[in-house]
Amino acid sequence: MEQVSQDSDLIETVLISFSPSSSDSKNPETLEMLEKKECFLQKKASAEVEKAKDYTKAKNKSAAIQCLKKKKLYETQSEQLANFQLRVHDQIIMLESAKATTDTVDALRSGSSAVKAIHQSVSIDDIENAIEEANEHTENMRQIQEALATPIGASADFDEDELEAELEDLEEEELDHELPEPPQSTRMEPSARVTTSSQPANDLAELTKLQAEMAL
Repeated sequence: MEQVSQDSDLIETVLISFSPSSSDSKNPETLEMLEKKECFLQKKASAEVEKAKDYTKAKNKSAAIQCLKKKKLYETQSEQLANFQLRVHDQIIMLESAKATTDTVDALRSGSSAVKAIHQSVSIDDIENAIEEANEHTENMRQIQEALATPIGASADFDEDELEAELEDLEEEELDHELPEPPQSTRMEPSARVTTSSQPANDLAELTKLQAEMAL
């Protein structure tokens, strides 16, 4: 009767752990309890086997058979506990998956609410007005810059075409200075060579004439 009561309590604990209303922390606790119970039953079954061996050696067949029957009961309960553990593992995985699904849905809802709030606070008219206002500011700034760049006073009377022509003259003059002069030819003309060759004779004649005049 005591064993039946313990089994009933064990099954009730397992069923409670399977209940959707139970907390997530209940499953690991139940799984740990089932593992310990299964280990205990396996030791019990091994002990009955050793007892059966001793009774067999003592030629006490009836007692040995009773030990083997107990071993079978312990093994049956151990297998049942193993199945319970699989069920608990399955529920843990299912709950983790359900939690991940819930978190995903909550995140989607939160994102949707944020987008909805943005849409409610900003309309297409607001955006168009903001763009139009920005364009107006840009145009005003352009006009201000043009006004600041307009010449005033004496500089306003400058003739741009005249200044451009003067600049071109300066550039041409600078270019002429930078160009190298053409090399002079060293080849002498025939007449020049004749003049050069007769130059000493002319000088001698003039000198003779001058001496004659001085003698007079």
